Amino acid sequence: MNYRIAFFQIILLVIIWFVENLISKIFHSARQHRHKHHPVVWTVVLWLLSIYNIASLYWIAYPIAIWMVVAILLMIGQTFHYGEFIYRRYWPAFWRLSVVLGGLTFIISFFCQHLPLI
Repeated sequence: MNYRIAFFQIILLVIIWFVENLISKIFHSARQHRHKHHPVVWTVVLWLLSIYNIASLYWIAYPIAIWMVVAILLMIGQTFHYGEFIYRRYWPAFWRLSVVLGGLTFIISFFCQHLPLI
């Protein structure tokens, strides 16, 4: 694990978090007290950093496949629970789960930098 790269990536995530907070404070009215994160942005950033850390498109395919299975299971679960599938309910849950899975993949990718290239 290259500690310098890990340190810079964590600093990058902190900077993105501060920028997100600053933008939300500037562009939201005083009536909206609840800060809303942007899970699409966080998912993309975490996945891109994970791909950079793993440095092999072969090994990153496994977390992406797990991500797809989670999306399909979420779809099936919401269909059974509500009796119908509505995208308005699906997307917020999907992106929250995507951030969690992206975060786990990012953390694990620190220790997967020396996997063999296939």
